[in-house]
Amino acid sequence: MHVIVEYFLAFVLIYIINYFVSVRNNTKYKKDKAPPELIYLKKIYNINLKKINYRKFVYINAFLNTFIISTIYIIIIYLIPSLILRIVVGIILLILMIIICYGLLARYYLWKENEK
Repeated sequence: MHVIVEYFLAFVLIYIINYFVSVRNNTKYKKDKAPPELIYLKKIYNINLKKINYRKFVYINAFLNTFIISTIYIIIIYLIPSLILRIVVGIILLILMIIICYGLLARYYLWKENEK
C-alpha cells in the first residue's frame, strides 16, 4: 500500500512540474519548436501532423512522460539495491518504456487517421 501511495504522489508531483515546464506555454504548434516526441512519431511512424490535435497531444505527451518517469522511479527505488545497477537498469527501462509507450501512442494516432 505504501508503494501505491508513493507512486501516486510521485506521479502527481512530476505531472505538476511537467505541466508548468512544458505544457502551459506550449499549446500552439510551432514548426521550429516542435517537441522531440512529435518529431519521433512523424519520422518513425509517418504520423500526419495535420490530423493531430496539437493541444491534446501536448497533454497526452505530458501524461506519458510522467507515467514513464514515475514508473521507473518506483521500480528502481524498491527493486534495485546498488547505485550503479540502478543507473544501468534505469537507462535500459527508460529506453524500453519510451519505445513501448510512444509506439502505442503512434498506433492510436494511426488508428484515428484511418478512422477519419
